[in-house]
Amino acid sequence: MDTNERLDDVLDALVGEYSDALSAGRQPAQAEYLARVPAAVRPGLERCLKMLDAGMASTPSAARPLVPGLRLDHYELVRELGRGGMALVWLATDTELKRPVALKVLRPGLALEKRHADRFEREAEAVARLSHANIVRIYGVGEAAGYHYLAMEYIAGPSLQTVLSALPTDRDPTAEDLARAAACPSLADGGRDYEHAVATLLAPVAEALVAAHAAGLVHRDIKPSNILVDAGGRPVLADFGLAKGSEDPALSLTGETLGTPHYMAPEQAYRTDFVVDHRADVYSFGVTLYEALSGRRPFHGETFLEVIEAIKTELPRSLKSVRPSCTRNATAVARRAMQRVPDERYADAQALLQDVRALADDRTSQALQDEGGPLRRLWTQPRFLTSGQVYEYKSERTFLGLPLVHIAGRRVPGQKRRVVKGWFAYGDIAFGFFTGGNIACGVIATGAISFGLLTWGALSIGALAAGGLAAGVYSAGGVSAGYLTFGGLAFGYGAIGGFARGYYAMGGNVEGVYQIGGGRQDQEAVDFFREHAPYVLQWWS
Repeated sequence: MDTNERLDDVLDALVGEYSDALSAGRQPAQAEYLARVPAAVRPGLERCLKMLDAGMASTPSAARPLVPGLRLDHYELVRELGRGGMALVWLATDTELKRPVALKVLRPGLALEKRHADRFEREAEAVARLSHANIVRIYGVGEAAGYHYLAMEYIAGPSLQTVLSALPTDRDPTAEDLARAAACPSLADGGRDYEHAVATLLAPVAEALVAAHAAGLVHRDIKPSNILVDAGGRPVLADFGLAKGSEDPALSLTGETLGTPHYMAPEQAYRTDFVVDHRADVYSFGVTLYEALSGRRPFHGETFLEVIEAIKTELPRSLKSVRPSCTRNATAVARRAMQRVPDERYADAQALLQDVRALADDRTSQALQDEGGPLRRLWTQPRFLTSGQVYEYKSERTFLGLPLVHIAGRRVPGQKRRVVKGWFAYGDIAFGFFTGGNIACGVIATGAISFGLLTWGALSIGALAAGGLAAGVYSAGGVSAGYLTFGGLAFGYGAIGGFARGYYAMGGNVEGVYQIGGGRQDQEAVDFFREHAPYVLQWWS
């Protein structure tokens, strides 16, 4: 699968492709479709395909093609706007009120399982409880000609995902770029820079979350594709199909965790010890803000499970380290919203809204005030060192292209070794100036296997090396090789050990051109070790 494909999109595409084949009179092979997804989600996909088969066989009226001019009650189809595995979206005309609507139509067959039809009713009920300019309006829900449909406000504009994909990638985008992509010239008014323009565009979405949460609803799927921008530049939060109240059971097409993996809060993705509440929306909003400002998602993976694993084991790079033009103010807001533990995020959407407005108005956010100065951040941000959690930390400050600090903590069983690079680097495989880990390479390095100028480790190679097996100009270890060596087994120009071999050698079982031990005490060896290892020579004497 392509890195940027989400499992939800893949499942949608496969179910849609299968349904289209059935509508065309073909009987596709289910096994070929199941082989295209991870084993973990095959049962859910197979259930959907079987429902499509049953729907086409038992409800022929639902197999009537959706074409322009077809009427579902008083809604007349105009043209298709988009399609997914579960539903198709059409532009339609409300013939009674003479207005355009977006008609979401459930694919035939899926309605045979009541929970999919329930999801349509659920979305209508959820949004009907809300009245906000930045939340898409629902006009009605019904069933006609064998189709379940949901009629909602038609937003004649792109999604935020489409807007972001239109921005330049060869340079930092500007407010003018965003205004042009969103078809909203006002975003570039007043000399705004890009960061202020993004915050201005997203602040109303945070307002919509305040309204939804006040009504007891958690959206649970905040992402750029669910934020639409109308012709006047008004952002509108859409797709409340996954929204739920505190007592509602979860619904899912695949039987898997709900939500889009890249934007999932940890408690949605893997943390069963936390209840999914309004703070999950705060987290997902933070991911959306992060992507809008940096041009990339904080977590990556080629499969659904790899994305979940990244959320579980990594700390996202700070905004400023990804895009240096981002301010510390925006970095602090995104970091607060995306805290792994819900209690460490904004307490509610209102607090989030206040800081997003602060970004838009170029005021200091509460998040930045709470973080304090560089010394306090240096103390608080790497706190996962002692937390016992799986994590990875990379400082936002860099020098010559490398972060000052890059640390990868413990891994979960089966997780791949992680390569870290930084001036101070610690991890499974570490490269840098000061390094530590299982394999460490640096000017000063310590690890099970270490390479560098000054090294310690079970296997250590360097100018000054100490370890079980050490090789270097000056080395000490169980087995040691180099110019001046100390160890149980020592080989070198000057060797000291239980078993010592060298030009100058001192030890128990010793052999050298000039040696101390084995019945000999050559003055040349005494002079050499008096110069290079006087304390050892004194102890030996």
